[in-house]
Amino acid sequence: MVIMFHLNQAALLSITLFMMCQVSADSNAVEQRKISVYRGESVTFTCNVSKTKVSQIQWTKDRLSFVFEVSSNKTVSNFTSHRLTIDTNFPSKMNISNVQPDDAGIYRCTLYEEKRTRSIEWNLTVSEEHEEFSYLWLYITTATGSLLSFFITAVCLYRKIRARKSNQSHDQFPLHSAGETTLNPPQAGTASGTNNKRRSQYTERLNSIYGLH
Repeated sequence: MVIMFHLNQAALLSITLFMMCQVSADSNAVEQRKISVYRGESVTFTCNVSKTKVSQIQWTKDRLSFVFEVSSNKTVSNFTSHRLTIDTNFPSKMNISNVQPDDAGIYRCTLYEEKRTRSIEWNLTVSEEHEEFSYLWLYITTATGSLLSFFITAVCLYRKIRARKSNQSHDQFPLHSAGETTLNPPQAGTASGTNNKRRSQYTERLNSIYGLH
């Protein structure tokens, strides 16, 4: 396993040096780009290429390298991350899934043509703001739900207290049906006492007229 790894490294180095010797340093053209993604997202780098003009495609990131030889359809690579993939059927594309902070850095795609090379560099930065935004949104949602629950509980309690007070008022001051008249009962002895007094005055007058005692 170790011997095979060293052979791949040697083959990769020899191919790279051979292609570099064929191309003048003054003819290199490097296009630089910047790209920023959030942690956990995916990113794809695309290096526009025409196989009729390109003899080799190389991807590099730090000390990692992927080389695809067009004429022989052979690949030599020391990329080990399972989240980073380059399809040999479409070697002009590199995809990184579930991007992590250690994926940040400069990725270069180099196209080796007959008399020159063309390169594209992507400066990848990974941000944590997306996760912080999720936590902030969760906090806002939780706080809003708590306030809404408190408001609903307060309204229900207010209605319950109001209904209880209304029932107590009805018990203290009962309502009468329409047309019903409440009459105060006559005071005992008032009418009979008045009649007796009138009779006594009338008898006294008769006695004074006829001299009866």
